[in-house]
Amino acid sequence: MFDNRMAVFTDSNGVVMAQSFILGSSVPGFLSYYFIDRICDKKSFNKKIIPCISGALSLICMIGIYLTGSYAGELLFGIILFIVLGYFGSLIHTQAALAVKHLDDGLNGITQLAGISYGIGILLQLVHNNLIADGVCQVIFLAAAMIIMTVFCAGSLCEACGYTCSDVVFSVENTDTESAVSGYAPKKLGIILILIVFVMTFVFATLDNAVTLVHAAGSVDIGQWPRIILAYSGIVAGFLYSTDDNRMMDFIMYIVLLLSTTCLIVISCGGPFMIGLIIFYLSAGFFSVYFASRFMIFACHTDKPELWAGMGRAVNNTAAVVVAGVSLYIMRAPQYVTMIIGVLLFAVTSVIVFVYHEQLRRGDTEIYLSVESHNTENAFRKRPAEDKAEITVHEDAKMTDDELLELFVQEFNLTPREGEVLAYLLHSDESMQEVAKQLAVSRAALYRHIANMNEKTKTKARMGLVQFYYSWTREKQ
Repeated sequence: MFDNRMAVFTDSNGVVMAQSFILGSSVPGFLSYYFIDRICDKKSFNKKIIPCISGALSLICMIGIYLTGSYAGELLFGIILFIVLGYFGSLIHTQAALAVKHLDDGLNGITQLAGISYGIGILLQLVHNNLIADGVCQVIFLAAAMIIMTVFCAGSLCEACGYTCSDVVFSVENTDTESAVSGYAPKKLGIILILIVFVMTFVFATLDNAVTLVHAAGSVDIGQWPRIILAYSGIVAGFLYSTDDNRMMDFIMYIVLLLSTTCLIVISCGGPFMIGLIIFYLSAGFFSVYFASRFMIFACHTDKPELWAGMGRAVNNTAAVVVAGVSLYIMRAPQYVTMIIGVLLFAVTSVIVFVYHEQLRRGDTEIYLSVESHNTENAFRKRPAEDKAEITVHEDAKMTDDELLELFVQEFNLTPREGEVLAYLLHSDESMQEVAKQLAVSRAALYRHIANMNEKTKTKARMGLVQFYYSWTREKQ
């Protein structure tokens, strides 16, 4: 709708520039959610009010885009609208990630949710573009969608905080000092993820421009049908990524990137366009679900989920704006230049992905391999009620060690896996590396279990946890 209205006041180049401006303006909107959320926490402000105000402002901008009679007015309303949409996007990514994290399927559900949501969104857009032609009806339809989204967003936030950072804090424990170190490794991995998405966006933005140039030249009428491929590829990607606790996610995306880079070179060299078009739309769905769900999963392992959950879309939008002019130059350059740049882009991405996985393989930054243990812990919610029943302590009966441990687990809301770790620590003075080996977990996972138990029991380090357990059980006996 914005593009159609802008076409009244400027030529096609002006429309493209205006579109880049509003796309870029969504980035500070994505980042604003984190700072607004922090301010609301400090001021004890009701967070539901912010989405309501943002929704009302969006409605005003939509009406303004339709009614204004100047280029400057259209651009101003468009920029404000996309800043607000960026805020909503970050809020939705964050609340969705944290909500799915607390379900029985755990982090596996994030990729599925991202894929299904993306696919349905594309199909709704397809229906909207083909069935609603009148401008007033478009405004009404979009306004109704905005109202529904505002209600759901406000409802996802409780008056105090919604899901808090304490629900998802990530910390590791140093084996030498046994002191808690919070957040360093995720930030490093976050920066690497940003670089990966940025370079990948360069490839896909260039491929998108290649398709657009052919379509604009009139040699091929793309039409609406490729969007169906885009929608279904997003849904399929969500379910493929979730297999084997998300372990194949990066490998699948790497193969998709290889196909896309090859497709870019083929199109630029005058190869079969329709084959390239199909590959582009298939891979674009995989890429969109990848960067959205990868950062949502990453956010669940940091103490700042509000900042990281929507970062994938923010980086993608930033890169799309930054590389727009460069990608157009690449497509108009001689074939050998396009081929060289395509190979270089793939090589750079390969190096960054390698560095990223080297970080994951290190014991102190291995956060995604904890997905399986996280999902196992969530299975505790599915245990029968009688298994979680309170243990009655009779005055004339002394409790066994197993009963005391079970009571301790219930009292401090430990997960079954944390209970197993604690049981081993109580009867072992081995090194952390040996304990991790005996429990068949990574050292990073072991440190996380201990850090979580320290947080729940208000203790520090492994020794403090063990001492607190024995003092607590003596009091109970």
